[in-house]
Amino acid sequence: MTINESSASLRVAPAMAAAPAAAAAAPAVSRRMLPLLLAGQAMAAMDTAIVNVAAPALHEDLGISGALLQMVVAGYILAYAVFLITGARLGDDHGYRRLFIIGTALFTAASLACGLAPDTMFLVVARVIQGLGAALMVPQVLSLIQRQYEGQAKVRAIGFYSMILGLGAACGQLLGGIIITVDLFGLSWRPAFLLNVPIGLLLLAYAPRHLPAVRGLAPRQLDLVGVLLLSVSMLLMIVPLTFGNELGWGSWVALCLGAGALGLFGFVRYEQQLVRRGGAPLLDFKAIFAPGIRAGLSGVAIGFIGYGGWLFALALYLQDGLQLSAMTSGMVFTAYAGGFGSANLTWSRLPAPLLRWAPTTALLTLAASSLGFGACAYTAGWLPFAMVPLLLVTGACHGLSFGTLVNQMSLRVVPAQAPALSGLVSTSVQLSIVIGIATLGTLYLGLERVVGARNAISAVALAISCAALLAAHCAVRLARAPLPPRP
Repeated sequence: MTINESSASLRVAPAMAAAPAAAAAAPAVSRRMLPLLLAGQAMAAMDTAIVNVAAPALHEDLGISGALLQMVVAGYILAYAVFLITGARLGDDHGYRRLFIIGTALFTAASLACGLAPDTMFLVVARVIQGLGAALMVPQVLSLIQRQYEGQAKVRAIGFYSMILGLGAACGQLLGGIIITVDLFGLSWRPAFLLNVPIGLLLLAYAPRHLPAVRGLAPRQLDLVGVLLLSVSMLLMIVPLTFGNELGWGSWVALCLGAGALGLFGFVRYEQQLVRRGGAPLLDFKAIFAPGIRAGLSGVAIGFIGYGGWLFALALYLQDGLQLSAMTSGMVFTAYAGGFGSANLTWSRLPAPLLRWAPTTALLTLAASSLGFGACAYTAGWLPFAMVPLLLVTGACHGLSFGTLVNQMSLRVVPAQAPALSGLVSTSVQLSIVIGIATLGTLYLGLERVVGARNAISAVALAISCAALLAAHCAVRLARAPLPPRP
């Protein structure tokens, strides 16, 4: 992970006008900056899934069941997803290093509180605070990568970022399974949270010295109305998707989703009016409307909807359909995670012309491998020798498409729009995983009761294959979008 590239000035106006000689004189990027950023990203990503595996132990130890157990799992995701865009804006205003440190401190303290939680409500509140800390910390990762790296160094850094972002949930499931099975010190589920504490303390010790004290423009007044509109709208979208299956998908789900969609429309209109009045919007809409960005974000979102579906439906199929243990199921899914990770370690070596079309090729291959997975399950019940290779290929294609889509989008925004892109990518990933679990998980559960597990997983695989074709179309649109002029 050693990267020795010179960084450009991070003030937007000077950066756009800097001469080559000035850029050459800029201080070198700390070799420890990227590992620090990625360690923070990894902690946040793993905690979206690690508690899923610990749910039975939580039920046994604290007597948690039903809605409260769901709140322990979902409280983190809700706070994390809802405040990512706000976290990105705060970093741009007050410094990426400062917000990374604040977010890490909050995340670490909340992890300690989770690990020592004496009862259920204490744990739920600590999980929500943990999600808020992640929302302040995570957007600074891509923002700093966008601002501090150039050329091939930036491509490699985005590759590592993509690898960690995608691997987190899968590794969280595997690590959670190991921790619960080993039962470290007889503490049951608690080490799943306490593990974050020493890592967080190390980040807090090294971040002040190795992360640059930079920000975007001068601090602006935070758009509190925009924060409220966006947060409420996101909650109205995420809550029904998270709890809908548990509560039976009643009419309240449609009402909440409709209200959330109207709220997002109102947020966009308010932000546009704020710009016309000369105010500072929460989200830089110039980033969204830059050529190809909407297509790229759509491709990212569709890919992670499929990922959420695999994460949930495949776990059910392996454990209920094939009668595998939770640990074995987690280990099987590491084939997907391994493919995702290895692809993001290698795509940065491709020449630029190939990188432009790599997302399209990867998504078309993902569609084929998902279809092959479904066909095997449907026609033969399952071919055990084909399961792991197909998951490996599917994960590799998803990893390659995600990393290269983010890279292509980063080429199409100016440095001042880096925080907006960071918040949009992170929010798209988290929201899409929730959507994938809700929609494809419901598809699997509904069909499994009627036609059996193998037909249900085949239907999920077919849906993911069709979604990948749509994502490939989005990738083509991104590839054809023009690049902005560079100084």
